[in-house]
Amino acid sequence: MSGKAMRHLNVQIITVTACILAFVSISAFGKKLSVSVGWTKPPYVIEKMNSGFELELVKAVYKRMGHHLEFVYVPFGRSNKLINAGKVDAALTMTQKMDVKGLHLSDPYIVYQNAAISLKGRGIDLQSIEALRHHSIVGFQNASIVLGRNYKLAVEQSPLYLELPDQRTQVEMLLKGKVDVVVMDINIFNYLSREFIGRSHMDNVDIHRLFPSSPYKMAFSDPKLRDIFNKQLVDFKKSEEFQDLIKEYEFIQ
Repeated sequence: MSGKAMRHLNVQIITVTACILAFVSISAFGKKLSVSVGWTKPPYVIEKMNSGFELELVKAVYKRMGHHLEFVYVPFGRSNKLINAGKVDAALTMTQKMDVKGLHLSDPYIVYQNAAISLKGRGIDLQSIEALRHHSIVGFQNASIVLGRNYKLAVEQSPLYLELPDQRTQVEMLLKGKVDVVVMDINIFNYLSREFIGRSHMDNVDIHRLFPSSPYKMAFSDPKLRDIFNKQLVDFKKSEEFQDLIKEYEFIQ
């Protein structure tokens, strides 16, 4: 083969290689990816605005990855089914306790913190879960299942115990003095109390951190996408953009 023909062949190889790399780059980055997410849970998820602290955090990380997200809202507990069926690329708010066989979990990207919350004026001192039995309580739906056996035993002895699906009602009942304690996530209470009275009510309540925190992960069908997410998550949490997000939602860590 002549030198001219060899140079022509090399140019063709370089061109084809560049096209392949460009295709791979477009395929791996810049895609619109679908992510399943549970229904509204402000300030984490605000479905009507397609926003919330959790969603904005994930969108920011994916933007750094070069992707755009499309959220698919589903009842809690169905996210893993969608991703296992290949109907979404990833799923939010997952743990090892769910059916994640065959999926690839990220590092924890968000932490929920349930607590017992009481008004300062009541002077309620809660040093243990067992101490809840002396007080009227409103918990979130399925709290007696989620928060474990000790909690279930304590609230069974409470003079009044309710579980409500509408957490706004929980906040209202506490602020109006209708119950001694509400059991819910700290940031959900903070957000809903601002919505109820127009400002944060955190200075007027005691936060009793009786329960362990709940870190959540993302589930991916593609381990490479998971690995990129983990790297970009670390970088994002070191950024000013992350601090701005915390300030915007008055998020308590």
